[in-house]
Amino acid sequence: MNIIRSGYFDAFHMIEQLLTVPLQVIIGNVQGAYGSYGDGLELYERAASVHKDLFMIEGASHYDLYDQLEPVNQTVDKLQAFYNEYL
Repeated sequence: MNIIRSGYFDAFHMIEQLLTVPLQVIIGNVQGAYGSYGDGLELYERAASVHKDLFMIEGASHYDLYDQLEPVNQTVDKLQAFYNEYL
């Protein structure tokens, strides 16, 4: 299969077959203009990972996960627990 579909790169090509490792997806529930919210949901749904978790941070946009203290703290706490369990 071709990873180029409709003239753009498909980052999720073969995700159902290839993404089998434990997966933590973190998104904010405030949708932005560029699709990060939808991409996070699609990644979680399509991944073949047996151990996967979707963590949604209330009131946060994609960019808040990088530069707002409370969403960043929630993200770090969630990732620390995930890494402790799976790494």
